[in-house]
Amino acid sequence: MNCPICIVAPLSLGSLESSLSSQNCARCGGNWIPGAQYWKWLENQGENLPEVDAQTSDLPISEPTAHLDCPECKWRMVKYMVGRGTGFSLDHCHSCKGIWLDKNEWEVLRKRNLHDDLNSMLTEFWQSEALKEERRKRFERINQTKFGAEDYAEIKRIRDWLEGHDKKHELLAYLTDDDPLNV
Repeated sequence: MNCPICIVAPLSLGSLESSLSSQNCARCGGNWIPGAQYWKWLENQGENLPEVDAQTSDLPISEPTAHLDCPECKWRMVKYMVGRGTGFSLDHCHSCKGIWLDKNEWEVLRKRNLHDDLNSMLTEFWQSEALKEERRKRFERINQTKFGAEDYAEIKRIRDWLEGHDKKHELLAYLTDDDPLNV
């Protein structure tokens, strides 16, 4: 079985966790997890670990843009956004149910306690939430460019203040009136 990234590099037997075997690529550092292996490992994990908030990661992750073919059965794999501030996707084979993770992706998932949620990441709900997150980030960047970072931070602060105010509507009317003191 060869690496779906390097194409010619063979995958060698390894493990990501003590009871989770995988196939690893020595050249690019990617990992292939057979679907049955992951499910077996997951069943033995007990409770789902609580997610850890996103922090800056010093682990470099390179996200290939091309679609990959499954190293096991050669079907085209589908990219699934991980979301939750990770900035990368995992590749899943719908035929044999295996998962490809690029270099350092397992480590990032492990640090965030998302490594036991790979099955959830493949659901429509998770993907919908990840897409919403991406859209929010995109609008944040657009608004920061439009208003400038300092003004955008200030308008967000004002908006948050207004949201919890009992006279929100009156305050908004005052702000949007061209001459609020004209009687």
